[in-house]
Amino acid sequence: MVGCLRTSLVTKIGCVLVTLSLTFSGFFLVNSYLAWQLVGVTAAIEHARAERLRIYKLGMLLYRLSSDTPIETDREAIHNEHIQWERGLQGLRYGTADHDPVGSISPAVAQQLQDLQEYWDRWLRPAIEAAVQAKGAESVRAREEYLQGTDHLVAALSAVVQALEREAEMQLRTLYRFQIVCLIAALAFLGVALAFLNRVLRKPLQSLTLGAERLAADEFGAPIPIHSHDELGQLARGFERMAERIRQRIGELQALHATGQEIGTLGHGGLDQVLRRIVDRATELLGADLTVLMVRHPVMECWMVEAASGKAFDAVRKEILLFEETPFSNQAFETQRPVVVADLAEHKDLRVRFRDEFGAKSYVAVPLLSPHECIGVLVLLSTERIKRFTEWDVRLAQQFASYAAVTMENARLFDAAESELHLVQEKLKAVERNVAELTHEVKAPAGRVAEFASWIEQDYRDRLDDKALRYLGWIKKEGADLLQLAERTLDLARITQMPSPLESVDTQTVVQEVLELLGKECAAKGIALEVAPDLPRLACRRIHLKQVLDNLISNAIKYMGTQPTPRIDIGWKPDPQGPLLFVRDNGQGIDPTVVDRVFLPFQRLSPSDAPGAGLGLSIVKTVVEQYGGTVSVDSQPGVGSTFYFRLPVINWKPSDGNKRGEREPSGSLRRGREKEDSTPGLEL
Repeated sequence: MVGCLRTSLVTKIGCVLVTLSLTFSGFFLVNSYLAWQLVGVTAAIEHARAERLRIYKLGMLLYRLSSDTPIETDREAIHNEHIQWERGLQGLRYGTADHDPVGSISPAVAQQLQDLQEYWDRWLRPAIEAAVQAKGAESVRAREEYLQGTDHLVAALSAVVQALEREAEMQLRTLYRFQIVCLIAALAFLGVALAFLNRVLRKPLQSLTLGAERLAADEFGAPIPIHSHDELGQLARGFERMAERIRQRIGELQALHATGQEIGTLGHGGLDQVLRRIVDRATELLGADLTVLMVRHPVMECWMVEAASGKAFDAVRKEILLFEETPFSNQAFETQRPVVVADLAEHKDLRVRFRDEFGAKSYVAVPLLSPHECIGVLVLLSTERIKRFTEWDVRLAQQFASYAAVTMENARLFDAAESELHLVQEKLKAVERNVAELTHEVKAPAGRVAEFASWIEQDYRDRLDDKALRYLGWIKKEGADLLQLAERTLDLARITQMPSPLESVDTQTVVQEVLELLGKECAAKGIALEVAPDLPRLACRRIHLKQVLDNLISNAIKYMGTQPTPRIDIGWKPDPQGPLLFVRDNGQGIDPTVVDRVFLPFQRLSPSDAPGAGLGLSIVKTVVEQYGGTVSVDSQPGVGSTFYFRLPVINWKPSDGNKRGEREPSGSLRRGREKEDSTPGLEL
């Protein structure tokens, strides 16, 4: 069985089964032989007992010779029994079909049978013959002589029977002992077989299962402790090779991922380094000795080397290669399909620069395909030995070529975008300067126009009629509006230009300040103001929040209309992205035709006579978006409008908004109370 350890698993199991079969077959044969011997001894005992009875039967028949039974019949019966006795005695001495010779048990028994045979031949057989043949007194004398010798004969047969019974008892004990030994040996053999099967089957299968679980847990470096050369050992080696291949593939994917990240973070002047890392990784992962990245020159009919792996980067970079020196690169470029040459020595008739200069033996050329055209090729060379590049290698090379093409395209687009952005920024700055200068230029004349109109009205009121005074009122109003427009335009310009350091702002206090400024207008229109008592604390500039609330509440007041019970609510509602603050009114609402344009500069909510420059909501949108927030409106004509806006909140978590419903105003708070912020930091 030791020799089977290095063979196949089927042979090992076969050896175990054959060994068990032979062992149990041997046990069965020996047991059968012992049982057969015991049966033979038992048959001999029965035979001896039958012959002992036959002696008495012969004596009984001799007594009947003097009875009324016909003499010839008795003589024939005595003759038959006599013959059967002698045959039986021979069977005991020499064996029968049912048992072996009784004398084979021991020499003493054989001697007893020999003496028995001699005693019969010398004394009893002559007596029987004389008793049968003689008549009268002589027959009686012969009969008496036979009867006297029967006791000795029966005693001798009894001794033989006792010897046979002792032999039978010994053989029965031997059979029992052998069966017990067979049972113990069978259990021992079964234990050895189970231990062997546990060693060659169960433990290797457990190791394979553990190895599979490690593979599932991304542990690819742990070996499987199976050292046999059978099918399970081969399966374990297959698992290890698979794990190694998976580890290599993961490494390749990680390299591709890292390359993709480098492409995504490509900045100004980083193209050369990214291309160098691409060719270095391609060389390492594909087992090549040299990788070269070449592009077609846009003007000259030649190749330009953009990058090369290893030390060749500085040696061959920006080197020019002629088309007649690169036949396989030309083929890959023209067909836009990879070209694989396993042995360059087979193409001695062609001029190949990489073979002649670098000693390349194997060659792969993969086209660089940009979104619009093929811009070059990626060449992988094996200079140390002939390498058989697999289909996986070619696909991996195509991926690196794709990354290289995307990198070069992104670099071109980045340079173009950077140049365009710089130009646009310069133009935008010029426009902002012009707007600011123009606004300053407009602000002073607008104020003087309104002031001149006031002087004329003061000095010449008595000389002017109502029509002239009405014209002067219009001039004053337009001048004041123009002045306000200039000031709001300057506010909008300052918001976009000035940096905005964050502050911890108590929203409740800012709302109260705005309401105090607008209190007279609210009182004049009889507007009820309702403010939620738990407005969230915001992370922004206080002046910006004040501008947002001032513009939204002012708009709500201006466009309240003729509502008999005017009302403005200020509150907040939860949202997965952060609490939404709102200003809600029940005024005239917004015309659906202009609702999409309410946040654009110089747009009026309705064609009413309400004052304003049309910049309020534009300022709100600019401020909110400066903090990365959003602003929206929900409005129905005749029902009212709700303006929602989101600014960064102090220490707010998404779960907070999910646990709380919309916080409506719970009472009129015209005078708020200061709230101390106990939170140590900002979470935006």
